[in-house]
Amino acid sequence: MTETKVSWLPWSEESFRKAKELDKPILLSISAVWCHWCHVMDQTTYSDSEVARLIEEKFVPIRVDRDQRPDIDKRYNMGGWPSTAFLTPDGEILSGGTYIPPEHMKALLEHISSFYQKNKNNIKSRIDELEKEMEKPSVEYGLGSEVFHSVIDGLTLEIASLFDSLHGGFGNSPKFPHSNALRLALLQHHLQGHEAALNIVKKTLTEMRNGGIYDDEEGGFFRYSTTRDWSVPHYEKMCEDNAKLLVNYLEAYQVTGERLFRDTAKGIVAYVKATLSNQENGGFYGSQDADEAYYNLRLPERVKRTPPRVDKRLFVNWNCMMSSAYLLASVVLDDRTLQDFALRTVNLLLDKSCSPENGVAHYIMEGESHLFGLLTDQVHMMECLIDCYQLTLDRNFLSRAENIAGFIMDKLWSEAGGFYDKPRATGGFGALNLLDKPLEENSVAADALLRLHYLTGKQKCLEAARRTLEVFASGIQRYCIMGCDYGLAAELYLHPMQVHIVGSRKDYVTRRFLAESLRAYNPLKVVEVIDPDVDSERLKRLGYPVADVPTAYVCSEGTCNLVEDPKKMGKAVRQFGGKDDGN
Repeated sequence: MTETKVSWLPWSEESFRKAKELDKPILLSISAVWCHWCHVMDQTTYSDSEVARLIEEKFVPIRVDRDQRPDIDKRYNMGGWPSTAFLTPDGEILSGGTYIPPEHMKALLEHISSFYQKNKNNIKSRIDELEKEMEKPSVEYGLGSEVFHSVIDGLTLEIASLFDSLHGGFGNSPKFPHSNALRLALLQHHLQGHEAALNIVKKTLTEMRNGGIYDDEEGGFFRYSTTRDWSVPHYEKMCEDNAKLLVNYLEAYQVTGERLFRDTAKGIVAYVKATLSNQENGGFYGSQDADEAYYNLRLPERVKRTPPRVDKRLFVNWNCMMSSAYLLASVVLDDRTLQDFALRTVNLLLDKSCSPENGVAHYIMEGESHLFGLLTDQVHMMECLIDCYQLTLDRNFLSRAENIAGFIMDKLWSEAGGFYDKPRATGGFGALNLLDKPLEENSVAADALLRLHYLTGKQKCLEAARRTLEVFASGIQRYCIMGCDYGLAAELYLHPMQVHIVGSRKDYVTRRFLAESLRAYNPLKVVEVIDPDVDSERLKRLGYPVADVPTAYVCSEGTCNLVEDPKKMGKAVRQFGGKDDGN
């Protein structure tokens, strides 16, 4: 971040102790290296001598990096970045905002300090009360499938009602991609044959690709558009966003066969390879800073300038997302180099960020791992490891995914159902004493646990996934379009497709079956190769006969179809349980 005149302290027990000893409120600044207005606030407000003097005199200033500490950001974010939160020494929120210019900040500092000194004895912390409220069981278990169908119908209606038929996307400005809404819409087209749902996806992805939110010169997408028509982007580029959009364009190409979607996917990959990855050692970088002047240049002019700064920290959840997207791209685009790089990255993460006792770390910086046990990193690692297993047939990946599943069920599970975002033991002080159950990460957890159940038959995974879905079912409406990742997990619970390929893993025909299964669009499929020489117990439980040549079984809704020709595998996966798009 930009240098300022404020002497920032880290988020730590010592900093909170200092606030209590000095009896001063805390100024908490939540920033991000890629955030344009964070840099502006550092260059203006926090570089103003009078602002710095007031902060030093009347507050204990704490600076937190949003990407490094998503758990703090989730609890103290005031509506965007930068987030400016004024807290009691116990971590209770007094007031706050986002970007605050110098003159406004001076007045606010005086007001908050005075308010705290006059009212500190009457300020009652609600942290304990909120914690008790969170623990009250209010969930109905044993829900029938009709409840999940109703939730999905509601999400589908929300997608349709918010769709911008003129420019694509959802709502007005600022306009974000909403990748999971696009994935759910495409899935509804596949399952129900809704052409309107397909049009939402095609229109949005086409308008985004042809709009200013896509970088025509170097590839990749900016974070969001400040305008309804995608013409004026906010210029930072994020690993997370490009990973999600890569999946969107790959799946759209799988369904439609349209060249624009394939070429856009290739453009994202080219950008990530050139700028947002460590090609020598593996790993995907976190982000690239916003720089409007740079990005408004054509490529010949850009190469003469220093490009915007790249944040080279490896955030594990985002690395897992991009690795999974790369694995899909390697199959859909028929590019083995993408698989190789994804696997190199995953092996790096397994080596550097995984602890049997503490779970998966959140980020790797200068070779060291930090902040273990957050739900987001556990669940995205599980999903990624399952993707690795399906593509490589290496059981080590499946075993590591099962280990992480055991960790989250042991350390993060709530007796009321669902998973907390962090282990209880890491609370400490402030609002981190509150345990949150985030919808997005719980949806990913349910998805990963369901896939593990379909691959291993373990009922514990199925039960945990079902209870996780149940705990959010009644309140999903308040999330609106942001609940679409829940819809994807609910569809996997309702309409799973299991593809069982029976044959030697070394057999060329087995590999053909596998490749065709993975290449075909159906995000609800779980693909497993069952080698009679290695998986005899699994084969016995499933009851499949062993033929002279490899065969495959595509199973959905309690029915299995036998496929004996690898050339017919793609159609079987697309068609069985959905509408065959013919691509």
